[in-house]
Amino acid sequence: MAQADHETRHIPASEPASPMFYRMHDVLRMTALSRSSLYRRIAAGTFPAPVSLGGAAKGWRRRGLEQWEQDPGGFRLMESCTIHTTAQGAKVRRVRY
Repeated sequence: MAQADHETRHIPASEPASPMFYRMHDVLRMTALSRSSLYRRIAAGTFPAPVSLGGAAKGWRRRGLEQWEQDPGGFRLMESCTIHTTAQGAKVRRVRY
């Protein structure tokens, strides 16, 4: 019998990809916060707010949660961000927290 032209190779699985958005039960598990504490922090601007995923579904962006995780006590949502162009043509962001 002729040997097959292709071989089956075992490709090791890398780390599973992280989701772009996390749902409420994931956020509560990851942060160890209660639901009411989470919403108090969102209202105070000290925790990332959820975004609409369509319909009634809400989720938290992975990037926002990672930023909060880096410094939970110092996390602040920016109040505003404006971009100004200098006389030399450079664009400068002005962020207000």
